[in-house]
Amino acid sequence: MFAKRLISGIILVILAIIIVGQGGLLLYGTMTAISLIGMYELYRVLNMEKSPLAAVGYLTAVAYYGLVWFEGTSHVTLLAIGTLMVMSLYVFQFPKYKTEEVACAFFGVFYVAGMLSYLYQVRAMADGKYLVWLIFLSSWGCDTCAYCAGMLLGKHRLAPVLSPKKSIEGAVGGVVGSALLGCIY
Repeated sequence: MFAKRLISGIILVILAIIIVGQGGLLLYGTMTAISLIGMYELYRVLNMEKSPLAAVGYLTAVAYYGLVWFEGTSHVTLLAIGTLMVMSLYVFQFPKYKTEEVACAFFGVFYVAGMLSYLYQVRAMADGKYLVWLIFLSSWGCDTCAYCAGMLLGKHRLAPVLSPKKSIEGAVGGVVGSALLGCIY
């Protein structure tokens, strides 16, 4: 298991260096594709990946990325309101669709597509070719440091029901490690 994770991690780092280093259309297209895949996976967990609500979510994500590409992010609020209005129409078909499903479909767009778009948006900034790496350092560094601190020092469980292997020591190690990596960079 460790060898498989290590090899896949090395491959992902190489891909990240190539794609993020290149930036532009390659990074934009990659983030769009990963966003749609991520939304599909989230919706699949919720058993709604092929529903009309999910289709509205996918279309909204594509529209959102269109706004990002054409520098129209000032219209994201309008897109969000329009999407919520369209998705809310499905509530009138209760009990076929529930309010929770509308909320999850809406959340998926801005949690998955919105967050991933910031890799492209930061990379497109004036000093983005340097700043974008802080995103990777903080996320991967936090994860790695939390894992190591938790394995070596972890004695006090953080959320035993939600995630039995997470420890308070691991959480502190992740935050401290991530901060140190950011300072060093």
